[in-house]
Amino acid sequence: MISTGMTTRSERIAAVVFACIGVFALGLQYYLRLQEAQGVSWGLATLRYLSYFTIQANILVVLMLFAFAFRPKIEEWTVHPFERSAIASYIAVVAYVYLRSPGPAAQGWQLVADALLHYLMPLGYLAFWLFVMRKAGLRWYDPLLWLIYPAFFLAFVLLHGRFTGFYPYPFIDVAKLGYGPMVLNALAEAAGFLVAGYAILIVSRLLAKREPV
Repeated sequence: MISTGMTTRSERIAAVVFACIGVFALGLQYYLRLQEAQGVSWGLATLRYLSYFTIQANILVVLMLFAFAFRPKIEEWTVHPFERSAIASYIAVVAYVYLRSPGPAAQGWQLVADALLHYLMPLGYLAFWLFVMRKAGLRWYDPLLWLIYPAFFLAFVLLHGRFTGFYPYPFIDVAKLGYGPMVLNALAEAAGFLVAGYAILIVSRLLAKREPV
């Protein structure tokens, strides 16, 4: 099924269900992070939690799904696909990076949180974007613009890392790597976001031909 411009009741319910799963996963991960952060203030533990791109991307997914669900259905076709497709590229990178480098084996509730945030939510949102959301209207340079958010994320992490000493990912740990290697690593990640963005764009162009004008 390709989007037709009018959201159905089942589509809106599915969006709410996936959004609620995302809220549960984010809340669970937050609780687990607080449990791990012994001797660390609540504020600093929260800052560390928000320093993971996985968390930020899943927050964007949840907000977008709720927005989809509660927007009046007659207005759905007026929504430009720019933001929704950008989020699709971000969450695709989250799933790919975790699949490539899953890290230490998790157990118990941490395993549940990891599976929801890195697999179920990315796959769910991508499927929702693919089959339900409008895709017509993207421009060839939009994936370049989508890099603004990852660049903002990097600046945010480097700024607070300079004062807190916390870097969520080894490849941007300036304290250990120095700025030269960190910049090279960041450029490699930017290339990955760009590839994901253009993959989303290509799929959008192909499927947009089947959407009503």
